[in-house]
Amino acid sequence: MIPSTFTTSRTPGGRPEMIVPRPERVAPDALTSGVLVIDKPEGVTSTSVVTRVKKCLRMKKVGHCGTLDPFATGVLLICLNQATRLADQLLDQHKIYRFSLRFGMETDTLDGTGRMVNRYEGAAMTEADLRQSLDRFQGSYVQQVPRFAAVKIQGQRLYTLSRKGIEVTPPSREVHIRDLSLLSYTWPEAVLEAHCSKGTYIRQLGADIGRDLGCGAYVSALRRMASGSFRVEDAVPLADLHELEAAGNWLERLIPLTEAVPHLPAVRVEDEEMIARLRNGQMGVSWESEHRMRFPGYEGPVRIVIARDNSLAALWWPQDAHGRRLRVFQPAAGPIFDVE
Repeated sequence: MIPSTFTTSRTPGGRPEMIVPRPERVAPDALTSGVLVIDKPEGVTSTSVVTRVKKCLRMKKVGHCGTLDPFATGVLLICLNQATRLADQLLDQHKIYRFSLRFGMETDTLDGTGRMVNRYEGAAMTEADLRQSLDRFQGSYVQQVPRFAAVKIQGQRLYTLSRKGIEVTPPSREVHIRDLSLLSYTWPEAVLEAHCSKGTYIRQLGADIGRDLGCGAYVSALRRMASGSFRVEDAVPLADLHELEAAGNWLERLIPLTEAVPHLPAVRVEDEEMIARLRNGQMGVSWESEHRMRFPGYEGPVRIVIARDNSLAALWWPQDAHGRRLRVFQPAAGPIFDVE
């Protein structure tokens, strides 16, 4: 007798054939939370990466941290479900970019996708000239936001206004260049690496270097090598994600909430009663008073970690920064909320 868990079919000769079914792959909970480090390919937007991840993994909520231009590649942090509530902490991290700079021309978009607006016909810049210019950009400087950028002006994206030919004055912001290294140079191309603060536009940095030298320049290639502690060597190529999902082992590449923000200090909680109170958004005056003394002058959040499973229970602001005190993270099926 054929077991009921098997199915049968007929061979071309009409003889019954037993087919052993493939075991069903158990899908992860649609509320699974964590961070994926994706290696974004060239030619796709950051938003489209989010869409593809959400569809491939069948997740409820997906977002990204730190937009990459379509022509750029490299590290893109993708937050699944409750990890989207860590986005503000992930965005604050420094970035490392490797980029190619093409001297002698300027484009309206400051990269190779735009139209040429200026051409330099003078002598080649020496390596010594270039190194001196790079030194002038080390440290903090006020950078103008590129005209083709996603920031909003009067409720509209700046790039939308620019494409419509509407004249607006782009905002400026102070950025910090921790390190700007020359990796190779043969006129008219240089390969550079920048270690910089959040909000730095590498396209604008490249254009500013070109203008400082007097020959103009645009960024012809751009790759994000790191975002905070997450490096491109550890990223999942977007093209490989579907294969990892089909094999059922993509969860091995998912970074848990606690490990997604390792730069934040942590308090480990062992008491089960205290854990239950935290899950309900309660801390207690005595507990806060006792632990607040451990973080004098620190205005950022602290991770509250459950010791028994190393899971993230909450982010806690000891100094009540911005009126927030507690951001609670629940098990997958539970509610999430902030406590003022």
